[in-house]
Amino acid sequence: MFRKKKEDTYLSHLAKRGYLPVANSVIAAAVEKDGLWHHYEEWRISTTTEFKISKEPLTHRVKYRVCVKCDYEFGCLCPTLERAMEMAGLYQQLIMNLFAQVGWPSWVSKASVE
Repeated sequence: MFRKKKEDTYLSHLAKRGYLPVANSVIAAAVEKDGLWHHYEEWRISTTTEFKISKEPLTHRVKYRVCVKCDYEFGCLCPTLERAMEMAGLYQQLIMNLFAQVGWPSWVSKASVE
């Protein structure tokens, strides 16, 4: 059973620090015009994150699909564009923190780092 601990605020802090490489207004304009925002951001030598936010038409509404990947891949479906941008920023923070605190996922496991 899921039990939320009051002192467990790691993800909420990541969300507040979220990082997107361009302004939200630029993302919103691209999604409105083309139905898609797609961007690559190099944040470390030879380490690039791919960002995508796209419209996902459903039966009675539009949702927004988010995909953020840089060896790890994270994605979700959001009810609003604002929430999609928040989640993309959170995923980028998570990717960078996993890299810094756990190690690069493609070549080493946590157990082998310890």
